[in-house]
Amino acid sequence: MKKETLQAVADILGNGYKCYVNTTTEEVQTAENVSLEDQQSDNYKEYVPLEGPVIFGFMQDYVKSVEDFEKQSELLGAISFDNPFKSFKTAVYSTGLADDWIAYRIARIMEVI
Repeated sequence: MKKETLQAVADILGNGYKCYVNTTTEEVQTAENVSLEDQQSDNYKEYVPLEGPVIFGFMQDYVKSVEDFEKQSELLGAISFDNPFKSFKTAVYSTGLADDWIAYRIARIMEVI
């Protein structure tokens, strides 16, 4: 599979959505854009979002990689208490690290799909 296809799949999965890849054209589509008949055919390969503990592990690894101590501390606090996914998302945007986190998350998802 082409790197661009894997990146598109990882981006969709990273946002928590299921997607399908056309096995002939490598076109990537969210589940809502693929008919049920096509979803069940051999013409499409299904990809489902990763389990919460896997993504949480990515978040922990990302926090360890942040070099700015203040930003790292804020992210660590976000994943240490209630609602870690929501808190982490909020913290990643408030610290200005959203683009870096999204790129990191896509790369990690690509490694496991």
